[in-house]
Amino acid sequence: MMLIKGVELGRAPRIAGVVVDGIKSPAIKSALKTGVDLLELRIDTFRDRRIGPLTEAVKRIEEAGVPLIVTVRSQKEGGKFPIPDSDRIAIFNALMPFADIVDIELSSSERLKNVIKSAGRLNKKVIISYHNFNSTPGVGKLQDIISKGRSAGGDAVKIATFARSRNDLVRLTRILIDSRDSIVIAMGGYGMYSRVFFPMLGSLLTYGSITGDTAPGQLPLRIIKRQFELYGFPSSGPVAGA
Repeated sequence: MMLIKGVELGRAPRIAGVVVDGIKSPAIKSALKTGVDLLELRIDTFRDRRIGPLTEAVKRIEEAGVPLIVTVRSQKEGGKFPIPDSDRIAIFNALMPFADIVDIELSSSERLKNVIKSAGRLNKKVIISYHNFNSTPGVGKLQDIISKGRSAGGDAVKIATFARSRNDLVRLTRILIDSRDSIVIAMGGYGMYSRVFFPMLGSLLTYGSITGDTAPGQLPLRIIKRQFELYGFPSSGPVAGA
C-alpha cells in the first residue's frame, strides 16, 4: 500500500483521472467534483510542452491538494508525440517538485532512468510501467517484468496489456493477486471489465478518461466512479486527519 497526500492506494479502489491535450481548468474542476482520487498528467499528449507554462499550470493544480502523477510516455509505449529523451528528462525534472508520483517505462533508456534516482532524492514515488498494445504475454514473462520493475526502483509496477480472450484476463488476474503494489490493466474490449474489477482485487489504480481516452477500452471517469458505487466501493478520498 502507498499513502499519497492522505489517499491510501491499495486499500480501496482508486481512480486516476487522465489529463490529455493540455491542462484545462474546467475539465480539472469537473474531475475533482466527480470524485477523482488522483490526476495523471499525460504530458506526451500536450502540444505545448514549454517548461515555463507547464510548470505554472502544474503548480496551480498542486495547490488544489489532489495527488499528481506525471507521465511523459514514450511513443513506442503509447505516447502521442515523439519526444527526445533529453526533452523528456527536462520535463520530468521541472515538474517533479510538484508531482507525487512519476511514471516511467521499464523500456526507457539508461539516461532516462536517472529520473528514478532524482525521484528518490526528492522522496517521490515511482511507477515503473510496461505497455503492450498487441497481446498479453505469458505468466513467466509478466512475472519477469514485475521483478525487473522492482529492481529498477519502482515503488509500484504497472502492467497494461491487450486482452484478446478470457484466458488473458485470467492470466492478468493471477499476476495481480500474486504481486503486491501493482497496477494491472487489460486493454481492449475484454479489458473494460478490468478497469472496474481489478481495483477491487487490489490493483492500486484504475485510470479514467476526463476529456479523451489514451488506451483501448479506457472508460470515462464518471462511469468508473458510478460502477464503484454500484458495487459498494465508493471512492472515499483522503484519509481523515491526514
